[in-house]
Amino acid sequence: MFAHLNTHSIYSKMSGTATFPEILQRAMEFNFSHLAMTETNGLYGFIHFIQAARDFGIQPIAGTNIITPDCDVILLAENQTGYENICRLLSMVHDEPKIIIRTLFQTHRDGLFVLAHSQSALSELVKIFPSSHLFVELRPTITEQHAKEIAKQFGIDIVATGDVYFLEKSDQKSHQILRAIDKNATLSQLTKDDIKDKHHYFCPEKEMIRRFPNSLEAINNSQYLAERCKTDWRFLNTIFPEISLKDTHKANQLLHQLVYDGANVRFDTITNEIKQRIEYELEIIMQKGFSPYFLVVHDIVQKTKATIGRGSGAASIVSYCLFITQVDPIKYNLQFERFIHPDRVDMPDIDIDFPWDERDDILDYVFTNYGLHRTAMVSSQVFLQPRSAIREVAKVYGLSNEEIKAVTKRIGYFARKKELAKWISTDPRFKDLDLDETLLEIIEQSEKIIGAFRVSSVHPGGIIIVPDEIRKYVPVLTAPKGVQIVEWEKDQVEDSGLLKIDLLGNRSLAVVRDTLRQIGLYRNERMNYHTIQPNNDPQTEALMQSGKTMGIFYIESPATRLLLTKAGVVDFEHVVIYSSIIRPAANRYINLMLERIHGKPLELLHPDLHFLHESYGIMVYEEQVTMTAREIAGFGYAESEHMRKGISHAGLFHKMPLWKRKCITGAENRGYSQELAETLWEMIESFSGYSFCKPHSASYAML
Repeated sequence: MFAHLNTHSIYSKMSGTATFPEILQRAMEFNFSHLAMTETNGLYGFIHFIQAARDFGIQPIAGTNIITPDCDVILLAENQTGYENICRLLSMVHDEPKIIIRTLFQTHRDGLFVLAHSQSALSELVKIFPSSHLFVELRPTITEQHAKEIAKQFGIDIVATGDVYFLEKSDQKSHQILRAIDKNATLSQLTKDDIKDKHHYFCPEKEMIRRFPNSLEAINNSQYLAERCKTDWRFLNTIFPEISLKDTHKANQLLHQLVYDGANVRFDTITNEIKQRIEYELEIIMQKGFSPYFLVVHDIVQKTKATIGRGSGAASIVSYCLFITQVDPIKYNLQFERFIHPDRVDMPDIDIDFPWDERDDILDYVFTNYGLHRTAMVSSQVFLQPRSAIREVAKVYGLSNEEIKAVTKRIGYFARKKELAKWISTDPRFKDLDLDETLLEIIEQSEKIIGAFRVSSVHPGGIIIVPDEIRKYVPVLTAPKGVQIVEWEKDQVEDSGLLKIDLLGNRSLAVVRDTLRQIGLYRNERMNYHTIQPNNDPQTEALMQSGKTMGIFYIESPATRLLLTKAGVVDFEHVVIYSSIIRPAANRYINLMLERIHGKPLELLHPDLHFLHESYGIMVYEEQVTMTAREIAGFGYAESEHMRKGISHAGLFHKMPLWKRKCITGAENRGYSQELAETLWEMIESFSGYSFCKPHSASYAML
């Protein structure tokens, strides 16, 4: 039996060429039960890996390939302690890339299995790790005889690995190109030490036996070791920061008090409807254990007088009463379940905008108040896209800047096409381009490396706070601008259970703040940002009807200005609709909405779609997608939310046919016609790419 314990994907920066689904599909075809992903000096895609592994029925192992000037070792997590130590060790490598073995493993060694092939490295490691956790790695380029000699010298066992960097032998060229890009060199300038040879592909067990016919025990040891590693990864429990509260009960009590204190300011009278909504939300928040999250966010927003909470969090009356958000969710019919629903187990997300010139002070407060050892910003992972791939591959082939620009200037910065050769040969923008043999090869090779992980940068505003030590949850590194960031981007951070708060700068908020200050000075009175009600102002509505809203936040795009003039109706509720329906795939629904605004009778596709009344019978908001899935197709809360997220997530587009089938079949099984089901699915599909929830649009429309 064999298990690959040294495998690199596209998340091994500019080295690995295969994606997780490609590797896992091959592992399944080869009947492997376990798989370790061991990216070079990182866990950059670990959460995505374990999620994908579940889909393929493969047991995922956490690991990494630490490479420093005197070290090239594979680390595998035996248990949770081992995982935490991998995170700490990787953080140390990011801090000091030239760190030596003796220093690296001085403290963080428990719960780790270590594989090494270098005699010098093993001579140090054998002093640190017991023989039960240290192994000689028999990999391609290492002979069986040499491995056996080292194993005998140190009294440890041998484990065979594939040291995988690509899926097929033919992908070795893509690996070479990535290495050349990384080293800013041409292909001819690469040395043998810079690249892996063709043997480093994802091979089956029989190929490993052919390679190492006298080392069957080492091959079997790989499976034995895999079965000793931790594979039951569960990231369901949210990791909350401590806020000087001894227990959850006290957090709940404090939240309850703060919410009702705020409610007395927000509302003239706390009616039964308001009280019922508050109690309903608090019950779910406390039941889910989310009270500390709201208290942390409340603590942060107290540091400024002008904020706007956006995203689905604006659907919460608790957020409204804590002055995190500015839109009354009862008055504007915002559904709390879009934010937190009974089946939700992951962390809800509250995004907060601050005046742009106060945002750095807010971040400084968070880092200072909670400590650098407990906080870090979320990263933004940059991958090669068509334009950058062609540019970099052309440089590797030695083309001049002018020759490169002749191609790249015809490709938009946001182009995401993968079939480059077909696209370039048929698109009229390239009709006068001389596609010689070299350029065709460049395009072909560029197509193969689209999606390769290039570099980590800083997320615009996501910040993480943990209760103790951030380096035990995820590796951290320092971004070029000097900010501490984690290896994961926002999706992996959220799915891991880490507490993420988005703190973004907004110029319009600064304008509002400064304007209120000037008005207050003129009137000799304090203007309270939280009590202003800007709706139903005739002059404001006349301005919007004219379409002269250039420079006005959220309604200045050409499409929005045109829609405002065509519609003519510009009260707050309609502006919320307009700002949500402006999306690439919704043009035909915009025309239908305009017809109904101007008098065409509204006929719902079915009486059970009553929740579409407010938007003229059209799905405009994200929550209307989930409500349709639940009401018509019989989805549960969690499943409908998963589908809603996936529709706008490029990485989950492959599930669209499955969701379509489930929606249509579910609707038919509940007695609805196929025609209705297919029509509704067309509306749902119009949300692909990007879309908005009503609370988000309402928050920005208010601003």
